[in-house]
Amino acid sequence: MPVLLILTVLVQVLFAVHVHRTGRSTYWMYLIMMVPVMGCLIYFVIEVLPEVIRGPTGKHARKSFLSMLDPEKDFRDAKYAFDTAPTVANRIHLAQLLIARGEHDAVIALLKPALTNHFADDILLLEGLAYAYYDKGDYSGTLEYIQKIFERDEAEPQDYIKLLRARAHIALFDFTVAEEQLNDLVRFFTGEEARITLAQLQTRMGKHAEARAIYEDIVTRAKHSPKYYQKTERHWIAMAQAALK
Repeated sequence: MPVLLILTVLVQVLFAVHVHRTGRSTYWMYLIMMVPVMGCLIYFVIEVLPEVIRGPTGKHARKSFLSMLDPEKDFRDAKYAFDTAPTVANRIHLAQLLIARGEHDAVIALLKPALTNHFADDILLLEGLAYAYYDKGDYSGTLEYIQKIFERDEAEPQDYIKLLRARAHIALFDFTVAEEQLNDLVRFFTGEEARITLAQLQTRMGKHAEARAIYEDIVTRAKHSPKYYQKTERHWIAMAQAALK
């Protein structure tokens, strides 16, 4: 038997034992046995190497690869955690995954029952419900939960909630209200999303000169902004450029 083949089989056995002893997913066992060389190499990079370096890069690589192998794993784990311990934290984590899956009714059914006792005005529950109703297309429901956020005695609502409120008003054709809210928001909103939203609204209202001024300002300022800003805001900058054309 060639030396290379012996070494391959030996590495397969060692990694298979490692998979079994560390309780890792059986996907690894299949990969190591069905694709010996590549399977062992991937297992080493994703599973063994991060144990050695213990760095964020290794952990991120492992998580990304596992998600590729089993896209439903995070959801199953979150569902199991909630079913066995229906805490508010587990409820919110499961809701976040449901939002990503587009299951808005399931998010609402999951979060609404938690709005009781000292969680009656919990910010994460209220924000989750506001977004779920917006994504569902129930904009009145969105504003109902946003109003509850504004009624809290604690910190000022986040800018992204204020932007969501304006978008809900736009969807309900409350253009004047939305414009007033956006004019206030753009004064301190980080990034260009709120300004783009305002310009798009003003275009719908027939205020083309005002909208064009916003687009021109975004494009002009982008040319003189740091590279990191141009990168993070490239989507909105591109929209402004497209609007001017």
